[in-house]
Amino acid sequence: MPWPSALNTSGHLFPFGQGAAGHAACRWESEGWCSISRHAQRGQVVLEVAFAIPLMMMLLFAGVQLGRIFYTYHALQKALRGGAGLLSRSLITNYCDPTDLTFTDVRNFIVFGNLQGEGAPIVQGLTPDMIQIVAEREIVTGDTAGLVICPCGEDTDTCDASSSGRSPDFVVINLGSGYPLSVPFPYVNLGTISLRVSVRMPVTGG
Repeated sequence: MPWPSALNTSGHLFPFGQGAAGHAACRWESEGWCSISRHAQRGQVVLEVAFAIPLMMMLLFAGVQLGRIFYTYHALQKALRGGAGLLSRSLITNYCDPTDLTFTDVRNFIVFGNLQGEGAPIVQGLTPDMIQIVAEREIVTGDTAGLVICPCGEDTDTCDASSSGRSPDFVVINLGSGYPLSVPFPYVNLGTISLRVSVRMPVTGG
């Protein structure tokens, strides 16, 4: 029984058998079904690459954005930690007076890296108004201990220096509602994410 054959471009019957004859036939790319098969394979490869490139670009972009988020969070945490360390070692600070110059210096140090508030912010978009400072007092009841916001005024355990109060036990510096970080994506608006960073440090100054 003869092998199946197809009419090639030259108009002659060209057998597609097994063995050397079949392999020799496929070497002629301009002849018959062998050429069609190879062109189909090339088209499939091109189609797969066309689908793979956008997917690879999306994964690459996602990796870059994820690294950017981690970098920004680390930079904010480092800045807050530096400001908390500066405040915790400060002397003669009235924690009940929001206008105390020490608070201004600490906010400038966190945002700009200096006490004068000069230069560009350490993290783009960060402003001194975002920095919140909270003084805490440690309360021990029996075998349990807890932290409360340090009282001001005439309280017996006040943190008000003008009322002969003592310094708080801990100071907390955070970004309030968080630092808004935009996440851009080509042709898509992913909005912003809020990076909530907070640092607590024991007070060692007076």
